[in-house]
Amino acid sequence: MAKKKKKEEGGGPNWLDTYADMVTLLLTFFVLLFSISSVDAQKWEILVRSFSGEQNSESQVIVNPDPSQKEDPSGVNTADDENVSDKTVTNPDEVLQFEDLYKYLENYIEENHLEGDISLYNGDGYTFIIFRNNIFFDGDSSVLKPEGRQILDIFTGAIVHITDKIGKISVEGHTARANSASKPNTVSTDRRLSSDRAVNVLCYIQEKNLIDPSKLVSTGHGEFKPIVPHDGTEATRQKNRRVELCVFESGKDEMTLDQIYAEING
Repeated sequence: MAKKKKKEEGGGPNWLDTYADMVTLLLTFFVLLFSISSVDAQKWEILVRSFSGEQNSESQVIVNPDPSQKEDPSGVNTADDENVSDKTVTNPDEVLQFEDLYKYLENYIEENHLEGDISLYNGDGYTFIIFRNNIFFDGDSSVLKPEGRQILDIFTGAIVHITDKIGKISVEGHTARANSASKPNTVSTDRRLSSDRAVNVLCYIQEKNLIDPSKLVSTGHGEFKPIVPHDGTEATRQKNRRVELCVFESGKDEMTLDQIYAEING
């Protein structure tokens, strides 16, 4: 009687083939994902640990859902940085950065129609303000007028939150020549008047106790730094009689008055 042949041993269950194919496809899939993505090492480590069952204190992978929203390392959204310089500052409590001072004063001047009495310039690291003399003083007086005090209250109210960002406030006093055809004004009167006006403006600011007094300086220039050449007319004299404030940003190079004039006049 013929013996039955034994069934050949070896191989494995059929499901093992399917499982091997699936593992190979998964590996290929992850390799493909890896090749087309920019991998954050920390996030990749968290992902691997989640597959391996390891747990640690970092349980979430946070991804910025909107690619159009830029982020910096501090986590501050900077998508609208381009529009920050165009923002309008209408309240002194909104003056939180040095550049906000110019924006606030600009808005105040426009809203109160003071363009004919106050000129404002925004420089690199400074804000320069020219006040026509009639705002602060009468005739040959150095006594601050009520409306001048009000304007200075607006100014000091605007710097409350940025005094640490201010390196210096320079107050410049100027007079005008009485008549272009005559000799210069009386030296003592001319110099003293321009100096007293600048000092009185400085003192009013200092008395608010908002800013380190060492950051405040004043200078009287008399008639010798006119905005327009002396021609004897009252219109010219009104332009040359003035008080100027130059607010310098802390950490920036300070400019001389002549350098500022040159920059303003282009």
